[in-house]
Amino acid sequence: MEQLGSVLFIALDGDPPAELDLDRLPDASAVAARVKAAFESFMAPSATFAAGCDGEVIPPEAGLFLVYAFGHAWLSAGEPQTAIKAGSGSRLLVADELLRWLVPAAAADRTILILDCCHAAAFDSYVAEPHIPRLIVYACGRDEKAISLHGDQASRLSLALGSELTPRAAPLFGPQLSRSTPVDLVHTVGEVARYLDRNTVLTGQTVDYRMNGRAILLGRSHHAAAGGREGAVARIRGILIAGGATAAILMVGLGWFYWSHVLIEIDLAGLPTIAKDIRVAASEEDPSTNGSRVFDERGVSGNRVRVWAPASNVLIRIEGQYADGSDRALAFHLDVQRGFDPRTKMVSLALPPATAVTAHPGMAFVPATTWFHGLDSESRANESSYWIDIRPPTVASYLDVARRLMSEGKMEPYDSYILQARQRSSAVEATGLGQLHQLSNDLGKIFSIIEADSSEHVAAPGEIALGLGELPCDTCPAPMMRTEAELYCSSRNLRLPTDLEWELAVRGVDGRVYPWGNRLDEARANLPGLPKVGAPSPNLKPVDAYASERSPFGLVDTVGNAGDWVLASYDRSYMGATYRHNPSDATSYQLLPITDETSTIREITARCVAGPQVNP
Repeated sequence: MEQLGSVLFIALDGDPPAELDLDRLPDASAVAARVKAAFESFMAPSATFAAGCDGEVIPPEAGLFLVYAFGHAWLSAGEPQTAIKAGSGSRLLVADELLRWLVPAAAADRTILILDCCHAAAFDSYVAEPHIPRLIVYACGRDEKAISLHGDQASRLSLALGSELTPRAAPLFGPQLSRSTPVDLVHTVGEVARYLDRNTVLTGQTVDYRMNGRAILLGRSHHAAAGGREGAVARIRGILIAGGATAAILMVGLGWFYWSHVLIEIDLAGLPTIAKDIRVAASEEDPSTNGSRVFDERGVSGNRVRVWAPASNVLIRIEGQYADGSDRALAFHLDVQRGFDPRTKMVSLALPPATAVTAHPGMAFVPATTWFHGLDSESRANESSYWIDIRPPTVASYLDVARRLMSEGKMEPYDSYILQARQRSSAVEATGLGQLHQLSNDLGKIFSIIEADSSEHVAAPGEIALGLGELPCDTCPAPMMRTEAELYCSSRNLRLPTDLEWELAVRGVDGRVYPWGNRLDEARANLPGLPKVGAPSPNLKPVDAYASERSPFGLVDTVGNAGDWVLASYDRSYMGATYRHNPSDATSYQLLPITDETSTIREITARCVAGPQVNP
């Protein structure tokens, strides 16, 4: 067994380039205290602990040399860089400079280097002779952030290492340790890596290491004393806050609160740089009653926000004012389970980068997640995030697009419902045959009833002669033919959503029947009820007629009103829309194919997606 001859803590707390707008670091002295507490029992009686070094790094004459570097790092032209304080200013260090400084050539085979900073694994390419440490640990991947917990004045890695290296009666996320048990440091790092990488929603930070010599078995010093009851409480708190639970010390006495709550930490990924008046609202959802209870709502100024939430059906929305005046919908919908396992006590979430948010005006972000699909609530996994239009285009906004596509030769008037309908309607009015409008609509309704009675598929009522019926209002959703809808999306470098993408965006992760819950509520959408035989279907309403009724991921006008074209196994399929013959037509999961090739469908529009290409 070996022991530590000395431990050196280095704060990488120099001034980073101002344009990077990096997060504020926890106090370096507090993090140093965490590191000392984690490794103190493995230090030889004559070993020293130092925080900071102004000049040459001097290794101990005997024993292992642990160097723990914590702070900022960033990539410049692909190369990792950092900075340290130097007098009244800062000194910039590129990767090979940092490694030559921290790993003395004469003691490289006795040196353990831990890089607890963002982009830590990017330094691996610059490890070279004669400055190759016996073990080097990277707190996160090349393109990842190392998580710091300001409320606890520590880094997540330092807390996890401290908890894993502490003797305990029962294992928490590693094997059982006793005071006489030697510690395999590489195995310990592996256990910490598995723990920090595991998350109930998104992958955490990816801890990695490189071993360049024989195994390191650390033995505890005889002077390391037990902490008694106070030490046990501190160790419990340490393992919990390693997952981000700042109030864990209270949970020791408040077991119910600990069992029934989780801490949710959200990385805003630079959102404050592109939006102002940012607010976070968290609610507990109850689809069985159409209920939604807001339990936390606040303004946010920093780049991270932490929310204590009940371990249940939780919806978190992040809203802000953007310079371009466009709306974005940013939300996370979580189904969190209750329990005592400390590994599930923190949920880490991250918004897409600010550049991605800026690039998707008028769209909603749907993260990778697990969810329940279909009538039978089949468990599904959405492996890739995507963006989808918050609302369909209105007639007025789409007219300009349709005319542009026609002027570019990409579409003829007969390819567009609106262009063709307006053209024919104008001709009818000019010839004084206005009574044909009502006749066309009446015949369309009669044939739709016959179709519904004789076919297993539902066909929407339309007009016998396109353009003779009542045109939708300027603020209503723009009706489109299927090919027209595809052209509209492709003109924006987007595509139609698949049926699964549409369903997840509309119903969220909990399998609710409607965007608002499991109970039909005619006051929340254009759903006036099942029409009587021979009665007209309801007219389209403006897209924002129910603007306050949003799906869990922020979509407007999804069920009721016009349907949305989707990509499915059957070429012409849509979802949503006001039901006409079956109540299930207007649910968040019903896929409706259209089989009548001779009828013109007017109540279907387009809602586009930015995401991976698919083959439905």
